[in-house]
Amino acid sequence: MTVALGDVLLVLLGDGPATAYELRRRHVETFGAGDSVDIARVGPALNRLERLGHARTDGLPGTRRRFLLTEAGERRQRTWLLDVRDDVSPEEIRIRGLLAVAVTDRATFDTVIGSCLAVLELQQIRARAEAGGSLISVRHARHAHEELLVAATLDWLRGLRAGRRLRDVAPSA
Repeated sequence: MTVALGDVLLVLLGDGPATAYELRRRHVETFGAGDSVDIARVGPALNRLERLGHARTDGLPGTRRRFLLTEAGERRQRTWLLDVRDDVSPEEIRIRGLLAVAVTDRATFDTVIGSCLAVLELQQIRARAEAGGSLISVRHARHAHEELLVAATLDWLRGLRAGRRLRDVAPSA
């Protein structure tokens, strides 16, 4: 499953109103320059969120419109962040984990990390059960790779859960 840019933007908007350019900057700060999103994608994604009723603007015309979450947008972003499906990929877990570190309160952070851990631990059990056999096939190699990704992501999440976030120490940072 691929994470929609709109869902990421909703979570970033949960940290406060922002222009398209500010959201792009927050995206880069959260995911790094290697995963940056082009501003040409941010504007249309925000317009779509506005059409869906998940975001609204401050009413000022021009390119510096500030977007804010609506009640529907808050429900959507909270549902997406907390509802970790059984088929979630380690990449999607990475995205949720980084967003949780960057913009959530401590209770939401703990819930997101706990949900991600529970789903990945179940995936790890399933992957081990399916990886049996002594002959290496493409399927076996794929399962072995998935098992390593899940194990590494579990270690990363456990480290996040055990650590102190800068956001918890200095909420404005």
